[in-house]
This record gives sequence, C-alpha cells and structure tokens, in this order.
Amino acid sequence: MKFIVMVGPAGSGKSTLTMQLASAMESLGATVVKVNFDPAEDKPPYDPDVDVRDYVTAEEFMEKGLGPNGALVSAIDSLINHVDKVREEVEQFRPDYVIVDTPGQLEPFAYRVGGPLVLDALIQDDKAVTVFLMDSVFFESPADIVSILTLASSVNVRLRRPQVNVISKADLLSPEVVNNVLPMLHEEGYLEAAVRDSKVLSGTELNLSLSLARALYEAGYIGEILPVSAYDDVSLKELYGKVQEVLEGGDDYRIYDVDEDQGD
Repeated sequence: MKFIVMVGPAGSGKSTLTMQLASAMESLGATVVKVNFDPAEDKPPYDPDVDVRDYVTAEEFMEKGLGPNGALVSAIDSLINHVDKVREEVEQFRPDYVIVDTPGQLEPFAYRVGGPLVLDALIQDDKAVTVFLMDSVFFESPADIVSILTLASSVNVRLRRPQVNVISKADLLSPEVVNNVLPMLHEEGYLEAAVRDSKVLSGTELNLSLSLARALYEAGYIGEILPVSAYDDVSLKELYGKVQEVLEGGDDYRIYDVDEDQGD
C-alpha cells in the first residue's frame, strides 16, 4: 500500500480533494481506500471506506466537559489505542493507495505529539507522501505567500515525509498570479523583492517576512508548487502523477496534458 496524507489549514479543501482525487485515480485503474482520520468530522463529502469515528469521536470528550479543541486533541491522542484496528480495516481492501483525510484543524493534529504518532502507527513501513493544501487566497499577496509556505515547511518538519505542496481551489487564482507570480516563485530572491515592492509591511513585520522568505530559498524549500482544482480532471491527474513520481522514484510518473486527456 502507498499512503497519500492530506493536510492543510481548515477550509483548504482537504475532504473535497480526497473525494475527487480518489475518483480520478480510480478512473485510471488504481484501487483507492479513503480514510476519514478526523474524529471531529461529522459528514465528510464522501463515504469513507474506513472511518476513525467508528472507534472514537471528539463529541465523546466534549460530553466530558472539554471544549472543541481540547476534545479533538484528546480524541486524536486516544486513537493510538485503536489505530491497529484501523490499519486492519485498510489492509482488508488490499488497495494500491490509501488517502488519509486528516483533521480540519491542522494545529491540534500536526503540532501535538498524538497526531504524528498515530499517523506513523497507521502507515508503518509503507511508502507515504504528504500533500499540503494551500488555499489560493494566500497567493494574492507576497507576505501571505511567505506565511503559507512557512507553515508548509513547518508541517513538513513535523510529519517527516516527502511533501507535495498544492495550491487548492486553483480555479480561483487571478491571471496575474498564474501568469506572473507562480512562474517566478522558484527564482531565488523573488519573494523578498515582491514583499519589499508591495509596501504592505514595515518595521519588525517586514524584517521577519524578509528573513522567512530568505530562509525558504536558502533551505531549497521552494520547489514545484502544483495548482490543483478539485473539479478539474487534468490538474487531478497531474497531482496523481506527481504523487507517483515521489512514491515510485519517477517510474510511473507522467503528466496528462489537455489534449491527451480530451482524447481518452
């Protein structure tokens, strides 16, 4: 089995992309299991093949007096007692791929001990890639781009797996961003210059943003960023190709261009 772990801030579209990516992969012949790994998710937009809410829910802890965030943290922590059974459920499908739809609230999952721990217990020694979703709204401002990429890099460190950075809801990107910003992002120094030119920040905030932008380039972190729309079949196939490239070392990787897709 190969695992695709969907992570990102609340509202970035993880569950929707889980549903649509699974459908696109299945149309190309892959067998896919969708795992709802969010004990606070009441009604995901898809029917999970495996659902951690069958074992533990955040509501159980809210009934004990915890607030929403505390209940989610406690529910995630308690998953360690059930993750072996979740893994057994997944294995029964004998899938090619497992898409893990992580909690909507990123912070209690990625930045506490329990989240990475139960994720490791689920994946074990199988190959896995993290797909980090960045909402397209963050790409309208250079300072916001620095902010979301810094968050992506932090999650990469926390989860310790190969990571594909994706701009979700890419159909909402402005032509200016698509044509002029995204092609330049990989050019070292571009973000620093863009932050200065925007003249939105000053003082400590400006210096911090410039330092973070510089660090992202120095670390070699700003590589390929893939724009994806959950309702655009071509971009879903491109994401699938990128996932294959990471997991298989390029053996199965291919980009489906528009003309080829239309001819299928």
